[in-house]
Amino acid sequence: MKMVSQQEYGEIVEAWNRFREDRRLEPLERLVPQARLYDYGFRSLIGPLEVTRTRVLEAYEKSSDEERWHLRLILGQLDELDMLTQLQVSNDFRAISVHFAFYHTALGSLRESLEKVREVSRQGLRPVLDNLDQAIESVANSNGLYVANWKEPQEWRTQYFPDVGLRVIKLIYANWHSLNLAIIPRGFGPHKHASTSEIHFSLDRTDGDQIARGYRLHVTEPYAVPIKPNEWHGYDEHKSPIPHQLLFLTGSRQILGWGIVNDRSVTESSKLELTAIGSEEIAKAGGILLDRATKELEDQVSNSAVEKRLNSSSATDGIDLSAVAIPDIWRNYSEDIIHTVVKGTGELRVLNNTTTVDEGDAFAVPFQMEYELKNRGRQPLVLLGSTLKAKEH
Repeated sequence: MKMVSQQEYGEIVEAWNRFREDRRLEPLERLVPQARLYDYGFRSLIGPLEVTRTRVLEAYEKSSDEERWHLRLILGQLDELDMLTQLQVSNDFRAISVHFAFYHTALGSLRESLEKVREVSRQGLRPVLDNLDQAIESVANSNGLYVANWKEPQEWRTQYFPDVGLRVIKLIYANWHSLNLAIIPRGFGPHKHASTSEIHFSLDRTDGDQIARGYRLHVTEPYAVPIKPNEWHGYDEHKSPIPHQLLFLTGSRQILGWGIVNDRSVTESSKLELTAIGSEEIAKAGGILLDRATKELEDQVSNSAVEKRLNSSSATDGIDLSAVAIPDIWRNYSEDIIHTVVKGTGELRVLNNTTTVDEGDAFAVPFQMEYELKNRGRQPLVLLGSTLKAKEH
């Protein structure tokens, strides 16, 4: 991919090319951890790639036969990239020989195909290529320490789901679960998933009804509620003139890594028997009020970080949610974790790579990898963390 300038990226490409010739594993071993960072970063490009597919399909309907030949090639390449999301990122040489190699070659081929179709098409695909370049560069030129900010949603990551009336921005994808943002002007219809667990949470003040666990929960402050498979959930009666920004973690112990799965059934809230409760009764729906929970955590901080589990995996049949308040430095060992910065500014270090993280930023750390967060402010650095563990067979 011509836009990549990082030395580490080039070293992995060279090692992979040598491996194709001599099949020697030893030269790859040193580079596996760095390759896994890139793999996780590229995995989080599922949103831009799906938006690319949407734009290509729209162009296909208006195109000539010659244009359609090129567009079909692009759709096939996008299908191949989609298949890779169904595989766990390995913690051995396959992180390079399978995942990294496939992303490197497939994304490069996709770019070349978009360049060619742009030359013959009159469907205005230049912005599609520009957006794809921007997405690839955000991973490749950051040493794989990919960070997305939910407060700055980008149109080229945004999809529309008409059956539930949602605009969704896909932010971060780990091996087994993902973090996404739904932008809700007034509400979205109740639905349930056959195999998917979720945690809905908001980090802003709001004014509406969260549907969960058979309750119509009126919320006006930051909150989180767990959702099990086959539980009706939604958001209704939004009264604020500012759209509700609902973050949601989603994943499945049965369907690993696919993110948002089209396994949903939709209904109307009027058809559900819901008990109305207020924010103070959120525990009935298995939820918590996040501002209060994190403030309690901050008040306990002295010289070392304080951690607290907010929702256990049993509450969702998969995903658990925790919080940590960091006064100085905190070191952790990832279990395929996704972090969201709630308050403060810090420095994230993974391997020899560092990047600044601010309020609203989200990132994933590959499983079985150590990482460090250093607080750069006077007040504690506060983050949420989520994991999903697959069922053991």
